[in-house]
Amino acid sequence: MRVRIKDEAFWCDASLRTPDDYPSSSALDVHAVVSDALNREHEAAIVARAREVARASVGEESAYAVVAELEQSFKEVLAEARAARESARTTTTVEEDYHAVVRIDHMNDSVGYVKLLKKWCEGEGLGARALHKPATASGRIEGVFVALSGPNDGIKSFLQRLRTELVDVDSKGVRCRERKATTLCHRKRSTVKPGERAVESFHGFELIPYDTEGQLEDALAKLNLLHVGDGASRFA
Repeated sequence: MRVRIKDEAFWCDASLRTPDDYPSSSALDVHAVVSDALNREHEAAIVARAREVARASVGEESAYAVVAELEQSFKEVLAEARAARESARTTTTVEEDYHAVVRIDHMNDSVGYVKLLKKWCEGEGLGARALHKPATASGRIEGVFVALSGPNDGIKSFLQRLRTELVDVDSKGVRCRERKATTLCHRKRSTVKPGERAVESFHGFELIPYDTEGQLEDALAKLNLLHVGDGASRFA
């Protein structure tokens, strides 16, 4: 015979067989358990518990006790399975953010260049702070430092696109690739020198103009990206 046990929206089907000499000499046979919410290991555990009850009742009717055990064990195993899934979901390792600082000598078409960088960052889930000197009348900006924060794959994609795609225009107005960009650092946010705090993650895209080297250093210091190398000087 088949018994269906339900717990909320989930079910468990148990196949029971009665041997010819049941219950006098043989135990009720709990043949199999199948459930829509459990794996084979869980199903086997329910079968084992029900069979223990059946074997302990040889010589007397045990169907009621076995079904009661099936109901109880199904609820308990189902609860354990749910808890395990929830634990796995909440403890899944989240990749640590990375950060990078890229120095770009200049942008002739700063409006188009910056628009493209912002698009990349949004597509890759990156936060960015673009520090730069004031734009000239033609729209050219110099001394650009782009600080990035986010997933490492996104930063790597950004850096690759910066080297390979057409991002600016040359002195003749012809579209060109970036030839004078230098990656000053690229590392996990927790990778810092002794005594330094981890770099805080940041989001969104912001332009930060500066006039002097002191202002540049102050802006980088606020991001905790002023001293990112092994030495004592900026980027060393």
